[in-house]
Amino acid sequence: MGAREDWWDDPGDDLELHPERPVERPARPAPGVGDLVATVLLLGAAVLVSPAAWFAVLVGQLAFAACAQPTPGCAAGDGDVGTTIEAWHLVLTAVVLVVGITGSVARRGRRRTGWPVALTTLVGVLLVFAGAVVALQVASGGNLF
Repeated sequence: MGAREDWWDDPGDDLELHPERPVERPARPAPGVGDLVATVLLLGAAVLVSPAAWFAVLVGQLAFAACAQPTPGCAAGDGDVGTTIEAWHLVLTAVVLVVGITGSVARRGRRRTGWPVALTTLVGVLLVFAGAVVALQVASGGNLF
């Protein structure tokens, strides 16, 4: 008789009784020794830069005590601003270090690369230091440099 024609169903509407299983992705390879070395070096640099940055902020407080100009930044009570900036610099640096080290260890534990978080930690420490220097410069009325 001829070809069977299903007038109630479009020819492109075939039912799939057994759909294909999705292809599983291969397991992600573990990060190598190079990633571990880079992570440790970057985190080590962040930890070593932190005390140096704190010392620079501590020395930056001399901008309040050593100036002899009659400007608002040289007032006797402005040393408290420097102490506040020093304390907040220390707290923010510690927060950045703890979060960065924890994040790097967690990523390495999940078999992912840890160096991006370690690099972000180092950059974060440097940004906190730069913010403290700018705050000291503004608070001392430009007597820092």
